[in-house]
Amino acid sequence: MKYTATLSPVQVGQAVKALVLLGEKKITIEETEKDRFVVTTTNETAHSKKVK
Repeated sequence: MKYTATLSPVQVGQAVKALVLLGEKKITIEETEKDRFVVTTTNETAHSKKVK
């Protein structure tokens, strides 16, 4: 499944929580402008990566 949406910070938290519960392996969050984010997810196996 590939899903992309532009979300507010609160919506990002809600979306990530739901996607984790659904078993998504890779979730990418990118800031497109101040306080607006794009969340993209795929079922691909994610490699362990620390984000700072």
